[in-house]
Amino acid sequence: MLELSSNTIKALGIFGRLSKEQEEFFDTLETKYSNKPDASKGYDVFRHLTLTFIHDASIPDVQDELDLLYDLKRFLPVKLRAKRAFVKDEVTMPGAEHIAIEFGLEQTKELVAFVSNRVGDNAVATPYTKVVWFVPKDHQQAVIDQLSNVKELVFTDFYLVSNKQDEANTIYTTNRFSSREK
Repeated sequence: MLELSSNTIKALGIFGRLSKEQEEFFDTLETKYSNKPDASKGYDVFRHLTLTFIHDASIPDVQDELDLLYDLKRFLPVKLRAKRAFVKDEVTMPGAEHIAIEFGLEQTKELVAFVSNRVGDNAVATPYTKVVWFVPKDHQQAVIDQLSNVKELVFTDFYLVSNKQDEANTIYTTNRFSSREK
């Protein structure tokens, strides 16, 4: 039986997903340089570009996010010129650091404006994506050096997820809409 007293989801959002080729490249760097915590600690999220984020989302929020997810297909693929790689703190785990690639908000201006027009304050504009997670200080420069060859980030899909950015919490993706329309 479904829960009778709840009509909210703890967290809901739409996130851009990198191309499979870039995911594989960043996975290789993580395997070589990262000290990622055990997956049971909750840090096994996919790399992402945050577009929306809603705490305590309602069922109508899910409907609105699905409509937005469908309409976002016109922006795919999202190609962002990489500016630089840098160290980014993990706010939920003091002392942990990731390597992110900065791209600058001017490149996502149209996309963010479209999202903001639809969801208001639930829109998120972030000028970077964390690409190699949990990199110890002694490996950070090596990762940054290898990332200097990355000229652009390519996001090939948008995911609507609840509670955590992973496959198990994915509700739907933009590309699934597209494949059903053929």
